[in-house]
Amino acid sequence: MPRHSTAKLLLAMVAACTLADLPAPATSTPASIASTATSATGTIRIVGAERTRPDGAFWARSDADVHGRLSLLRVELLCEDADPRRARRAFADALGLNFVDHFPKPDADAQAPATISIALRDVSAVEALEALIEASSGSRRAAWQVRSGILEVGPRETLARRTRPISRVIEVTDLLLEPPSFVPPDHFRRGFGLNASDEKTLRRTPRQIGADLLGSIVAQVEPDAWHPVSAAEIADGVVDPVDPRDPYSGRNLDPGRIDPETETPVPIYVQGRWATARLKGGVIVVRAPAFVLMGIEGLPKAVAPPEILLEPR
Repeated sequence: MPRHSTAKLLLAMVAACTLADLPAPATSTPASIASTATSATGTIRIVGAERTRPDGAFWARSDADVHGRLSLLRVELLCEDADPRRARRAFADALGLNFVDHFPKPDADAQAPATISIALRDVSAVEALEALIEASSGSRRAAWQVRSGILEVGPRETLARRTRPISRVIEVTDLLLEPPSFVPPDHFRRGFGLNASDEKTLRRTPRQIGADLLGSIVAQVEPDAWHPVSAAEIADGVVDPVDPRDPYSGRNLDPGRIDPETETPVPIYVQGRWATARLKGGVIVVRAPAFVLMGIEGLPKAVAPPEILLEPR
């Protein structure tokens, strides 16, 4: 081999070794990436729990697991000009919750905030979640729900139309029984007990009580869910769930109403734009989004969160 070829080979080997020893560029270090993520998402930290269990996986697997973490964990949530979407994701990750974010991107809602600022210390996780949703909701009323062990957040109408409704048969037999109003003996002696129409001697029928119960649910639990579909919504392509042939326009809460054709009592029911409910004997059959059902029957009994959630990471 010629002498100059050998010299070139030695120079190439020295250059390769020198390049291998050079440090990586500072811009690609994990530390710089983590710092950027923290400033964009804010800080979410678990500071305590009302009770825990020694075992259990980090990620929640059931509705009861999610309920336990939201109701029993205490957290600190600090956001200063943080990105709302990333802050919501960081909250779910810190609590070990599988998560679906149904909030529209900022360019789809002109009134949605581009950044949020929150400072909450030693509050329950559910209080922090509701504050986070309220701060990032923009022009649309938002809610959260739990389905199959997954936390979902977003505008109410989006949750109602994008997520599959849930059917429940709710036993209300005990609620449909009303004790009679007994008339004291002195009333009988004065003749008050002889009038069969005296209100003090009557009690409501289960059908009457059931109609009142269903009416209370419709009035107090997510009232928007039970409203009829508006003309504006129909113009936007929303399908009206009420059969156009229904003579009662999708609702009857009058226990005394009789169908003139069949001469039988009209069913007690409400068919709203997002939810439906019907009284059948001693049960109420409900089909509604999870956040509406949560207002009627609550979440399952909370399972204490695992101790692993409180370990530093």
